[in-house]
Amino acid sequence: MTFRIKVCGITRPEDAEAAAALGADLIGMIFYRRSPRYLQPHQAHAIIAGLPQGVARVGVFVDEPVGSLLKLAHELELDYIQMHGNEGDDQIKKVRGEGFEVIKAFRIFGPADWGRLYASCADLVLVDNATAELPGGTGQTFDWSIEPPRPIQDLVLSGGLTVDNIEDGVARFQPVIVDINSGVETAPGVKSKVKMEQFFKKCDGIRNAQ
Repeated sequence: MTFRIKVCGITRPEDAEAAAALGADLIGMIFYRRSPRYLQPHQAHAIIAGLPQGVARVGVFVDEPVGSLLKLAHELELDYIQMHGNEGDDQIKKVRGEGFEVIKAFRIFGPADWGRLYASCADLVLVDNATAELPGGTGQTFDWSIEPPRPIQDLVLSGGLTVDNIEDGVARFQPVIVDINSGVETAPGVKSKVKMEQFFKKCDGIRNAQ
């Protein structure tokens, strides 16, 4: 099946360039101060400067006021805004109205939670795990036994993905994008080229399977 690959939690230009060279479709940069992968705007500028055309720029925000979010999004010329907190449809619509595509993150604790994804007005909906400390980027999957009642056409699969579980995740959820972060790291925000190569090779095998 066809899906795109997003490498998130990028903090270094060399990691972004390596991911792009391997075939990353989207690069995620986190602008949430409590994240161990938090980026200052000047760091994001350096990362973006080295990206080839065609690689989408994603800014990840958590309950950021829409005004400051949009200011930075325009400054960096982002393609996607990933809203990873408790943002509602009104905030999503405001951001979309400024010309940005929105990825809205959700947590799945039980079967009823899938209803929020079907009802969202975002361009893409993302499923992730969370802890009391972090709204995402935990390195753990959510309970994959809680499967959606029907396919979600605009799904981004995130949360604890690795080279070992990506095939199962794709088969279960049929995402349009898979979102890898800690699964290709040696430390928070430091990507491993070897791990990225292994992950992309695995994804290519899944996409090319007959």
